[in-house]
Amino acid sequence: MNNNIKPIIMPKWGMEMSEGEINTWHVKVGDHIIVETDLVDVETAKIINTVAASDSGVVRAIVAEPGETHIVGALLGVIAPAEVSDEEIKTFINSFSGSNQVDVLEEAPSMTDIVNEPAVAAEQQPVKTDILSAGEDDSHVSASPVARRLAADYGVNLNNISGTGRHGRVSKRDLEAAVTAAGGRLIGTNNAVPSREKQGDDSHVKATPVARRLAEEMGINLLECRVSGNRGRVCKADVEAVAAMRNKVPTQTAVSAAPTSSSSTPIAISGMRKTIAERLQASKQTAPHFRVQIDAELDNLLATRKQINDANTEVKISVNDFIIKACASALTRVPAVNVQFDGERVTQFAEADISVAVAIKDGLITPIIPGANRKGLEVISHEMRDLATRAKLNRLKPEEFQGGSFCISNLGMYGIKQFDAIINPPQSAILAVGSGERRAVVKNGELAVATVVSLTLSSDHRIIDGAVAAEFMSVLKGFLEQPATMLI
Repeated sequence: MNNNIKPIIMPKWGMEMSEGEINTWHVKVGDHIIVETDLVDVETAKIINTVAASDSGVVRAIVAEPGETHIVGALLGVIAPAEVSDEEIKTFINSFSGSNQVDVLEEAPSMTDIVNEPAVAAEQQPVKTDILSAGEDDSHVSASPVARRLAADYGVNLNNISGTGRHGRVSKRDLEAAVTAAGGRLIGTNNAVPSREKQGDDSHVKATPVARRLAEEMGINLLECRVSGNRGRVCKADVEAVAAMRNKVPTQTAVSAAPTSSSSTPIAISGMRKTIAERLQASKQTAPHFRVQIDAELDNLLATRKQINDANTEVKISVNDFIIKACASALTRVPAVNVQFDGERVTQFAEADISVAVAIKDGLITPIIPGANRKGLEVISHEMRDLATRAKLNRLKPEEFQGGSFCISNLGMYGIKQFDAIINPPQSAILAVGSGERRAVVKNGELAVATVVSLTLSSDHRIIDGAVAAEFMSVLKGFLEQPATMLI
């Protein structure tokens, strides 16, 4: 093997990352690059990171196209000096042990026919599906070269395929999903279900014994699973999340889809949105949500906030900062709520690492205020503003939004009075905060007016009992109504 040939591989950012979606290439085949040149943007479950060149040379091949998802360690492209032959590049790509199946090989004009795939054996010929073959000329349909070539092999008209790639481009994955859903057999397989071998060896993936056994029973490759268990392991809930996604009704087949109205616009689902859907669906299916609700009066808190902000013009403490501090203080009083549960083991935390839901493009992210129980309001305010700003710019580090022992979701700024939130696994509880509003209350037997906020706690009833959840909410209410008690 020529040591001058260098692979561009899918890196691993953070313990939970198992795959990434190709977003945008900043280079093309034939470009001369140097070390640290930005090569490609990769979208993970929560952020977009850029892969930079670790070697100088010429971009000789681009294997992964925008819109495609590849596992960690997969081959994305190849860098090599110009004098390296096309045949050597081809051999390297075909023998690269960390790559998944090559979907696209974009080539410079002088590198045509680098990859010549062998003919499909007769016993591995695809089962063609007449249901996808009808339609007008599909030459105008945006599709990857591999998808178009396979469409001819399968006898599929690309007008019948819904593209999920960049700008609606039909990818190899889209085509195979449609063929599978229509009852066809994929090239080189005996059935429509991807094998564990095809997806890669998962023996090196750290997983709990229960998770590994369940994955074997369900035919799920552990490389498909996110990592939310303790010590960076795939847990039972992670495997169940993938199983839940597989049970979804296929959406790729045009035959079952309603005609597209001229006034409607199809929108490709982003990697972040897919991950959010997968995790929340798994949470609802596996964690029995138990909810308790309480109202808290905020007049003393608002008065304290005004005093602090008036005395220090360089800081502007928000009500949400008080809520973060109050939750952290309540968790130290009721530590049974300050836990994570991976489906097999409960982990209790001494520190209150508070995740706060922040809305960003295509979804939401939960940056973490670590050790909020030890921090003052000013520090919490500064950290929260910094995290929220960088979250909206996709500039958070994985450790700044992965983990956390408790979560807060505040929709009060939108005028929402009260709502229920879904637990973010492996956390075991989440607090939904509504808007503070002037309401009629009874004080000392007389009618009065106070600023009241409705708080709803969703907790995992497998490990948090109703009495424990109620105790936590009672303590939280006390801290919010008498804020001075949590500043001691």
